[in-house]
Amino acid sequence: MEKRKTGRVAKRLEVKFQSPVEKTAITNDLSETGIFIKTNMGVNDGNIISFKMNLPNTQEIPLTGRVARSVRTMLGLIGESKSGIGVHLVDPPENYVNYVQSLFINHVNSK
Repeated sequence: MEKRKTGRVAKRLEVKFQSPVEKTAITNDLSETGIFIKTNMGVNDGNIISFKMNLPNTQEIPLTGRVARSVRTMLGLIGESKSGIGVHLVDPPENYVNYVQSLFINHVNSK
């Protein structure tokens, strides 16, 4: 299994999928090349998915990626599911990459 090449930062943002009706989910963490999205929606590893993300102070941006990992778990004792999908982004747009870089800068400066 390929290891991550870039760091990740925790961030909750809304994402929207079409399957065939619109579904909403929340990101768990972001990197310049990938996203983990908390969802119970079953998606097979290797599938290509398209979705939209709301970055702060911008309109929705379209993203496409390959599902690198699909996690399905039962609810834990505190009622929180760890289910979700790890998505490796295909050609992430510049405004997405810039946003993630700004999160890392803010994260480092806050320590």
